[in-house]
Amino acid sequence: MKTDEMLSATVEEYLETIYNLSMENEVVIGARLAERFNVAPPTVTEMLKRLVRDGYIAMNQKRQVALTEAGYQAAEAVLRRHRLTERFLVDMLGMQWHEVHEEACRLEHFISGAVEARVIANLATPTTCPHGNPIPGLVPNARTYLQDHHAVRLSALSTGTAGTIFCISEVVEDEEALIFYLQQKGLTPGTQFTLLAQNCEETQTAEECIRLQVAGQDVFISLPVARKLWVTLRIA
Repeated sequence: MKTDEMLSATVEEYLETIYNLSMENEVVIGARLAERFNVAPPTVTEMLKRLVRDGYIAMNQKRQVALTEAGYQAAEAVLRRHRLTERFLVDMLGMQWHEVHEEACRLEHFISGAVEARVIANLATPTTCPHGNPIPGLVPNARTYLQDHHAVRLSALSTGTAGTIFCISEVVEDEEALIFYLQQKGLTPGTQFTLLAQNCEETQTAEECIRLQVAGQDVFISLPVARKLWVTLRIA
């Protein structure tokens, strides 16, 4: 079996995606991965066969994909580098939180263990990336992070519910666009809100159908975006 240092960038991206889908309790199948990577299904099929062969995933009779322990460890290694890089770019270089995902995607495959250790030390052992997701190895039980904190999707809340934005989903086709959208709306991890209404008639566009109250102001977002926000409940 290969070590994580020898994995190709493509393999690492597959393992990351499967990990993130699993973390959010999504069923992982080849069609979903083909859609995520914008490639033909046969391309995904060949990659999945390779990952099974190398011991990183297992597939059941329904062709559903699950990481093996080796797969989890390899995915967590690259996710740790990715999220540490985002933290470094924001905390040390002063980049905005909505600017760092693509940069981290480019850098994550080339960070050595020595550099990773120095980043951890200089950032005083951070536990989450700027988007609120756990850094594997630096936070306990990263694989069950959402469940352990009783986080739910914003889209699942009832009108009148008060909550706090916990983290931003990484299971998206264009994460940079989502983060920029949330930056414009002022919706970042730690932001407190109350869900005022769904399917609002007063919104300017049909898509922006969720109305939140944030710091005394009304904020409208689309339902697809609400599905990508994980929140924790609080007493209003």
